[in-house]
Amino acid sequence: AGLTPSFSVGGTEGGRPAGSDPGGKSGIADMLGALPEPNLGAIDKPYAIIVTGVGGTGVVTISAVLAQAAHNAGLGFGSIDMTGLAQKGGAVACHMRIAANPDAINAIRVGVGSADLIVGGDLVVTAGNKVLDTVKPDQTAIVYSTYEMTTGDFTRNPNLTLPGAALRALIAERVRRGPSHAIDAHAYAERLFGDSIYSNMLLVGLAYQLGHVPIPASAIEEAIELNGAAVETNRQAFRFGRLAAHDLAALDRLLGPSGKAKSDAPKTLPEIVDFRAAHLAAYQDDNLARVYRARVDAIAALEQLHAPGRTALAEVVAQGYHKLLAYKDEYEVARLYTNGDFLHHVETQFDGVRGMDFHVAPPLLSRIWKDKVTGHPRKICLPGWLMMPVFRLLAKGRRLRGTTWDVFGYAGERRLERQMIADYERNLDEIAQRLSPAAYDTAVALAGLPLEIKGFGHVKQANHAKVQIRAKVLLTKLRTPPAPSKATPREQRATA
Repeated sequence: AGLTPSFSVGGTEGGRPAGSDPGGKSGIADMLGALPEPNLGAIDKPYAIIVTGVGGTGVVTISAVLAQAAHNAGLGFGSIDMTGLAQKGGAVACHMRIAANPDAINAIRVGVGSADLIVGGDLVVTAGNKVLDTVKPDQTAIVYSTYEMTTGDFTRNPNLTLPGAALRALIAERVRRGPSHAIDAHAYAERLFGDSIYSNMLLVGLAYQLGHVPIPASAIEEAIELNGAAVETNRQAFRFGRLAAHDLAALDRLLGPSGKAKSDAPKTLPEIVDFRAAHLAAYQDDNLARVYRARVDAIAALEQLHAPGRTALAEVVAQGYHKLLAYKDEYEVARLYTNGDFLHHVETQFDGVRGMDFHVAPPLLSRIWKDKVTGHPRKICLPGWLMMPVFRLLAKGRRLRGTTWDVFGYAGERRLERQMIADYERNLDEIAQRLSPAAYDTAVALAGLPLEIKGFGHVKQANHAKVQIRAKVLLTKLRTPPAPSKATPREQRATA
């Protein structure tokens, strides 16, 4: 995002996802090895499968593994990969046919209403018309991941959201009473192996254990070995998928708590204010936290005066004002890298890390080190042994933020960020003067504008310019009281 530093672990020295061998832990291997075999049934006619996903996430590899597995089992197999124009990052739908012998397969592409199984590695692609058209209501089995993958459109629309519930409803409406099973395969793969790339193989295991993949497990595991890519991890992903179908609760117990639940996030106004005030104290000092609290409390009091029982205005101010006060500058980035949380996450998510590189755009170099095509600043790669001591020193200088001694504060972006705070405080003063029941919605919209200023560097500047235009419109509306409604003749007689 913009110019914020990124990092890579290991580099040329290694580093692998933590938990890359969960199946080797005591007791787990026995559990995976004792899974009951499902009833696969006989293949009396060609069996049609579609595996969906996004290019670059191993979808086509699944097709190759199943092809080899069918060959190992002495079955006929045919496949065609519908990758469209963009393979990496684009929609992929692999059409496959499995038969008792190759001669029984006359066509590979799965037509309208003729799919026996759909393995949905991507929710958006699975819920697309081209895939859903192949579903035969009440009969086609579907096993899919509920994970909502962020697409490239997010780079052009930072407010983009995926209608996950609506997409799942589309699938359910089409499948009707057909076998349907959905899990967040992406989340399980990350927690099990530290990498979501294994989510597709996990889904294959899930579909197999449910009896929807008519190829013996031994043939599939043999194909995984012959494929030669991350053999043991892929084998475990297949087995853990089987466990998810057989006893999902057991898998959840094995994984343990997944961390702080979304339901534990701050909800009420006091919780929101307390949470963000604590962050501002760590971000700079207690004085900044007190300034923040005083401003939010003042707006909250006015809101109860003019709109009793409502909290939307105070809540959006609590979020918007905090966002502007806590702009992510060099001091904050350094603090986040050195306060212990970052290194703890690296240690828990990766094993064998012996090196770390940081990709940064230092203010001085970024003025001359620019991309030849876009003209935007470019990042350079610097070793962790050099950058971590620099980050620790910078983190201690955060109290200089905004003072004469703040060497970074003279940069154009930092001056803009401080100006944004001053502009917002003036807008809050005007809201306080003009707040009324009629102006309430306008005040909420104006107070929430900072939440639309996303990104860093040139990205942030572009979003700020758009917000400025919107702010002028809302300020004009706030300053123009609505005209009193004209009474009807009946109302005039009633008041006479």
